[in-house]
Amino acid sequence: MIIDREKVKNVFADYVADYDITDTKVRLKVEHTYRVADLCDMIAKSLKLSREDVDLAWLLGMFHDVGRFEQLRRFNTFEDSISVNHAALSADILFIDGHVRDYIDDASEDKLMEKAIRLHNVYELPPALTDRERMYSQILRDADKVDILKVNCEFPMDEIYNMPMEAFYTDDISPKVLEDSLAHLNVNRCHTVTSIDHLVGHISLVYGLVYPASVAEALNQGFIEQMLSFESKNPKTREAMQKIRDCVHKYMDERIGE
Repeated sequence: MIIDREKVKNVFADYVADYDITDTKVRLKVEHTYRVADLCDMIAKSLKLSREDVDLAWLLGMFHDVGRFEQLRRFNTFEDSISVNHAALSADILFIDGHVRDYIDDASEDKLMEKAIRLHNVYELPPALTDRERMYSQILRDADKVDILKVNCEFPMDEIYNMPMEAFYTDDISPKVLEDSLAHLNVNRCHTVTSIDHLVGHISLVYGLVYPASVAEALNQGFIEQMLSFESKNPKTREAMQKIRDCVHKYMDERIGE
């Protein structure tokens, strides 16, 4: 499948122009989209895929969050639990409403792309995937996780989560969230209750990274360390964060040494 990257970027720019680009949340997702696409490109190249396969990985990055803008317009939040599943909405816009054809004419990879986009935010990939479907899903999920680390450091947390900043400094970490993190697991969103749980959940994304290039990029960016250095005013949370820091550092050292 031949992909014209410039055409894809132009169509995407036209699409997001219908939304308020001066809104911090809209700008966040526009910039996130381009970075995830570039990270997909980098990870795919690290796997020595063909040029066409690298382009397909890049395209998944461009497509994965198209539903975020409509989610924000309808619900004024990025919280799926109180609005809509943004991955499903992205796939619906592209493959049910047919907007994928605005970007590319070739439909040969539609089934794979739709599956990867619908699955990019699930807690765990289902077993019934082909090797190729699993690889592309993992590339996209890795790229998304790596960039979410950056987003959490470069945009105010209160604006991302619609929660008062003071709550991040005073809340407890929920027991199940701490348990997930210390067990080297991605935090289950069902366990997230307090504001600081969101930060721990995003730190713990490192445990779900599949490819060595993804782990190396996450470490080199420095955003994990920046989030780990968050200083709570809550003594109980400070103690828990120290445990999380020690756990993440040990895990990253082991992964880099592989």
